[in-house]
Formats: sequence, structure tokens, C-alpha cells
Amino acid sequence: MTLTFNDTKFKLEFNRIISAAQDPKPILLNAGREVGNQLRSHFRAKDRTEPNQLSQRRTHFWLEVGRSVQQPVMENPTTISVTISDPRFAQKLFGGQIIAKNAGALTLPVEERAYGRTTRTFEQETGLKLTLIVTGKGLFENAVLAVKEKGQPGFTVEYVLTKSVNQKADRNALPLKSTLETAILQRSEKVLARQIAGQNPDNP
Repeated sequence: MTLTFNDTKFKLEFNRIISAAQDPKPILLNAGREVGNQLRSHFRAKDRTEPNQLSQRRTHFWLEVGRSVQQPVMENPTTISVTISDPRFAQKLFGGQIIAKNAGALTLPVEERAYGRTTRTFEQETGLKLTLIVTGKGLFENAVLAVKEKGQPGFTVEYVLTKSVNQKADRNALPLKSTLETAILQRSEKVLARQIAGQNPDNP
């Protein structure tokens, strides 16, 4: 995933800072570090403010995404990149269809105990046996995994099985570009000021 800053005002301001710098490399590296800091802060906030709808147990998905933000890398003298290495993030950002491959079907949790657990983990941790219940003609067309609990009538559905699911893109997966641009310019100005003053610009 590539995030490009094309705002005219931002480009003019950032180019001004780069042109005034004795050495543009510290400017670019600190800009990249600021992007990384802003991403980590954003993901921590999402982890705090977006509770799971199905369970109070937390998987801390967004914290894991935040931990996958890498240090900036100079691609060339004028380009710096910051990578989010968690492979699940792209699906959150762009959305799209998720198709079952090796398992033959996706298992979508619909009950609190199933949340954040694979079917194998569910059986191991709850001691309950999942039973496949299929209705209709097509395989997995109307299929669920359910448990029969001692002393309880009927079955409790834990997972719905499906061949694919469409996930909506998360519009708030990334910070606002304006927030990132403001943070980049502020840090870059500080690095430039330290450079002009003859101080170490690496840690403004």
C-alpha cells in the first residue's frame, strides 16, 4: 500500500523545507518517523475506541497492526517509505471479497464463545463438540456449526459457514491525510531549524 501526498499546499511547503536544508536526508528520515508515529498512535486509538461487537474479549487486532509499522526506509535520495507489514491490514483498508480456500468454507462466529477462536480452539477451550448442520441442497448453502449443551434444549449455533464474504472498507483505517501532512511539516520545520543552528537534527 502506497500513501502519496499530492496536496499542492503541502508539496510547496515540504519542498521549501527540503530546498532550505543543508542535507535533506535527515528531513526525509524524520518525516518518515513522524508518519510511523502517527500511524501507531492512530491504531492504538482505534484499539481503545472500537470495541468488539460480539464479545468483551479482545483480540487487539489494531494493536497488532500498530506493532507491524516498520521504521522508514530511504528508497532513493528523494523518496522514503514506511511499511505496515501486517498482511491483514490491506483487507481492512480496501475491503473486498474473502473466499474460502483450503478449508472449503469460512467459519463466521455468531456467538460470544466463538469470537476470536478457530473451530479447533473452540472445542479445546470450551470442551464442547461442534456439529455440522446443513439444510437446503447446496453444500454450505445453509450450514452452521452448533453445539448441544447438557441440560439445554436444542442446539446453540456458534458459527455460520459460507464460501465467501464481502467485507466493507474501513474508511478510518488510516489517519486523515491532513493530520499526517500537518505532523510531517511541523517535525520537518524543527529538523530544519536544528540543522541551520548547527545542532544534531536527528532527534528534534
